Order: sequence, then structure tokens, then C-alpha cells
Amino acid sequence: MVMSGSESDKAESDEGMSDMGRWLAVSSELPCAVISLLLVGQIVGGSVAGPTGATWGALLGAVFGFLFGVYSVFVTIRYFDRLEVKTKRTSRYMPPMEEILEEVTFDLDSARNDELDDE
Repeated sequence: MVMSGSESDKAESDEGMSDMGRWLAVSSELPCAVISLLLVGQIVGGSVAGPTGATWGALLGAVFGFLFGVYSVFVTIRYFDRLEVKTKRTSRYMPPMEEILEEVTFDLDSARNDELDDE
């Protein structure tokens, strides 16, 4: 069966939407890191050097938050990529052909044969 261009595009977009939750979580890491370290820098800078220190602390906190957020996103994406490769690479057990073609007798079959022999 040959798929047309629009059908294959739809299949790819449906597949991509299944991973949307984890990418949404990854994309929220960067702004959270920036905002949290901005606030930490503002509080620490304000307590050390007053209003000027709060401004410089907020700026430094935002820069460090950005760098930390980018690194965090990089590590998370690398983890997800490795996990995806590992799940695709996992092979399923395939029994040998002799085992597939082997004649199997179940306990129920032997119990019925015993009953038929008794009659």
C-alpha cells in the first residue's frame, strides 16, 4: 500500500504529538531556571550590597539561570534520545523453528485420554 504525501505527513504528525508532553516539560525547564536564579540572585545581592547589589545579583542570577537551564535542557534531551534508541534497539525473543513446530500435549489432553481408556 502506497501512502500519498498528505497521508504520510499526517502519520508523522500524529506520531510527533505523542511525545508532546515530555517536550513541553523540557521547554519549561529553561524559564524556570532563569526566574528562580534571578530571584535568588536578587535576594542574595540585596542582602549583601543593598539595592545596587540586588540589581547586579538579579542580572548575574539571570545569566547563571540561563546557562544552567540550557545545560539542563541539553542533558534531558540527550537522555530522552538515548532512551528512545534503547527502546527501538531492544529485540524481542524469537524461539527457534524446532520449538515452534514441536508437537505440544496439554494436561487436559492426557486427562481426556485417561477417561476414554477407562470407559
